[in-house]
Amino acid sequence: MEKQKAKILIIDDDPDFRDAVTPILESALYDVVNASNPEEGKKKIFSEEPDLILLDIMMDSLFDGFSLCHAIKTSKEYKEFNDIPIIFVSAVKEVTGSRFQFKGEEQGMVGPDDYIDKPVKPDDLLSRIEKLLNK
Repeated sequence: MEKQKAKILIIDDDPDFRDAVTPILESALYDVVNASNPEEGKKKIFSEEPDLILLDIMMDSLFDGFSLCHAIKTSKEYKEFNDIPIIFVSAVKEVTGSRFQFKGEEQGMVGPDDYIDKPVKPDDLLSRIEKLLNK
């Protein structure tokens, strides 16, 4: 029996990133759903029930990704999705030369399952996704 394709939700306000990553994921036989902001992302979590989320950290505000990640992992609203693996995707390193310094855990926030810097390398991205989906 063929295993069902895993569905990946990309929540990122950068259309170039979504356009670049979608075919990479589709070529690895994933179903891909896109959202261009946290609000749309929240709706798609419920309507699409993804198996994994690629989440941009900085969208409208600096902490959009962190607060959405924390909500998905901990809130009653998302209780059926608390276990969805989340990979943070961030261009902060590309822009500033170093990784994001905000430590969500210290603020009592629940962080992502993994973290990948933009620009993403397709092989790296796919191997991290595989690892999380096969847990």
